[in-house]
Amino acid sequence: MKVSYLCMTGYDGPAPGIAIWPASPEFCFPDVAQVSYSRYLDMAEAAEALGFDWVSVSEHHYAPYQMTPNPMIMASAIIQRTKKVRVALLGPLVPLNNPVRLAEEVAMLDALSGGRLEVLFLRGTPNEHKTYGTPADQTKQMTQEGIDLILKAWTNEKPFAWEGEQYQFDTISIWPRITQQPHPPVFGSGNSEDSVVFAAKRRIGIAFSFAAPETVKDWIALYRAECAKEGWEPTPDHVIYRGIAYCAPTDEQAESDMIAYFGQQAEAQGKLQSATLGGPPVLELVAKPYFVGSPETLIEKFRVLHDIGVGVCDLPFVVGSPEQQRASLDLFGREVLPVVQGWSNMRFAETAHAEAAE
Repeated sequence: MKVSYLCMTGYDGPAPGIAIWPASPEFCFPDVAQVSYSRYLDMAEAAEALGFDWVSVSEHHYAPYQMTPNPMIMASAIIQRTKKVRVALLGPLVPLNNPVRLAEEVAMLDALSGGRLEVLFLRGTPNEHKTYGTPADQTKQMTQEGIDLILKAWTNEKPFAWEGEQYQFDTISIWPRITQQPHPPVFGSGNSEDSVVFAAKRRIGIAFSFAAPETVKDWIALYRAECAKEGWEPTPDHVIYRGIAYCAPTDEQAESDMIAYFGQQAEAQGKLQSATLGGPPVLELVAKPYFVGSPETLIEKFRVLHDIGVGVCDLPFVVGSPEQQRASLDLFGREVLPVVQGWSNMRFAETAHAEAAE
């Protein structure tokens, strides 16, 4: 099983929480932002030293919890600070970008990294679509057509024109040519039946964020079935799962630290919201953290996902102070990572056979 460190690149200072979008830039102090970027690059370097398989970045806008409006720039910095770890773009938001530009930038990064890229192309959340006024009712079609365009741009050896419903280009001719042939591993969203079918038809992987394992199991079963219809068999490496991680010596300490952290976040966000909106404190968590507890507890949580066919777990270590985040990462790297990486990624057929025999 593979494990990825999500380089969240959050703002290490008081700022509006996830409940407020867009976050006002008045709360951003440039010196704090600079220190925050530097710290997360140090964390990415530490993740490689600990043996993580991937370091990942995502695209977000107008938000202090992830200061990566262009994940390509952050990925480029990570490439320069690391040597062997895979660098995963999880992911560029297709409707907010020119797909030809995405194809060019990923090809450039693939060359700079020596062929170390993984790519998850996403549609983005409704608030993200407001960033540049992207028509919300067209984002699904833009994402799927954009992925098709990018895959063709990477694999065609001659210039070509594109006349689609969402995009029209007279000439597409990508330089540099993509380093990994025919292209880097590509993933799409796995959070709806339509997206799972789309991924199966294109023979690309799928990704889930913060979903319950039983829900993920059902989506993976659908993915397997749709891939079979298309005449191919995916492996666990085609399935990514993301969940918040916090590793402490005991379950009790992990729970206590979580409560303290989110309590502090709620208080800080409440003060900021009262100052900006004149309203009561609000704390909205996007998901219940999944990988929280002692090393032993985390290993069992990974085992559940491994057994249902997940091959890659993407983990943001964002709980607590910078010191707590680093301590959590180090403990995880010493006591959890080697165990999880030691599990073989059984083929889905073997997993299905084992389930049938029970």
